[in-house]
Amino acid sequence: MTARRSLRNRVAVTLAVFGGVVSLALAVIIYWVSHDLERRLIDETLSAELDDYVERRARNPRSLPERTATIRAFVVTPHGNHNQIPQAVKDLRPGRHRLLLDGIPYRTAVREVGEQRFVVLYDVSALRRREQWFLLLLAGSVILITVISAVAGRWLAGRTIAPVTELMRRVSELRPEEDPPPPLAELFPWHEVQYLAADFDSYLQRLHDFIERERLFTGDVSHELRTPLAVIQGATELLTADPNMDEKNRLRIARIDRAVAEMGEISGALLALAREQDTPTLHPGECDVLAVAEELIPRYSQLLRGKPVALTLEVVEPPKVAVDHAVLAMVLGNLLRNALTFTDTGEVKLRLKADAIEVEDTGQGLGTLDPQQLFRPYVRGVNSEGAGLGLSLVQRLCERQGWQVTLTAGPAGGTLARLDFMPKSAQLDTPSS
Repeated sequence: MTARRSLRNRVAVTLAVFGGVVSLALAVIIYWVSHDLERRLIDETLSAELDDYVERRARNPRSLPERTATIRAFVVTPHGNHNQIPQAVKDLRPGRHRLLLDGIPYRTAVREVGEQRFVVLYDVSALRRREQWFLLLLAGSVILITVISAVAGRWLAGRTIAPVTELMRRVSELRPEEDPPPPLAELFPWHEVQYLAADFDSYLQRLHDFIERERLFTGDVSHELRTPLAVIQGATELLTADPNMDEKNRLRIARIDRAVAEMGEISGALLALAREQDTPTLHPGECDVLAVAEELIPRYSQLLRGKPVALTLEVVEPPKVAVDHAVLAMVLGNLLRNALTFTDTGEVKLRLKADAIEVEDTGQGLGTLDPQQLFRPYVRGVNSEGAGLGLSLVQRLCERQGWQVTLTAGPAGGTLARLDFMPKSAQLDTPSS
């Protein structure tokens, strides 16, 4: 399942990243331009100091080198006393250099005039400290602009997607199964939201019409089925009341009467399953599971048709389930029918447990088939002559009741169908006492 993501947060993050990248680029450009400008100013200062000292030296050979808080000057001559000149200064060649002297960084300019070499040092330690503070200021500005962009982006995103949020709220409040949905497109003046709302209007109207047709169809089918069933049931009651009816025919009529009652229950359950909303038919009181099983055993024994197969009932502990009689009978009946159809010899056992019902057979087994695929509509197993709807019906009924049905390989080589009334997921959600 795809994780949920907020469009508002996405816009905020996008603006924050954009603001951060732009401010970082501007900070880098400002820092580089500032650094280059300061370097040029220092080089111009060094050149001016060199020109001045060379002129003074030309006028007065005994003129002393300049020494201030930031500038130091030296003159290296072939025959002079250089004891006070550091060796690193003596080794400098003409041009611009960086020099670390006594732990102090300098920017240097060296010029040769005749046999003399003039050296001027500019102390850049204070400049570097200012550059560090300036760099911290730029970094803080980048962070601040990024945060402001994120906050502003979230606020702007909220304002921008407010119509979509309002449309979502209105759609979530609509109940197309109850009343015709009111038009939404005319409530929003923005073209993009109007188009989206118009699509919702079309979809909700189609959904309402579909539910209305479903209600009419299920109501008509229910009404039309009740009439012939009631006629058949009335006829069986009249025949049963005939004193001249022999016992053999009376048993046949009783069987017809039971089949009519079962058909009425099954029709009601299937129609309730087809409806979109829950109905009381699928949520009755507790069902006598053992009685349903004992009723199904003789009914489905007729499917054996002389095959050497035994249909037996094993009761470990009768389960207690709140379910409609017809629903449980349909689920177990389809599982028994599948087991009996694909079992040629051996045994089909219906086993009742406290929290589950199992149908175990010694038939063909699943082979290479995927059990989950067999629960899909119109998917049939090997050598199946059915329509592929039985297990699909079982799956839908189980999902409606909150049960879980599974197919696995049986211990005797056949198939084991297990109906869990309390799946593991439901047990994990149930708090312990």
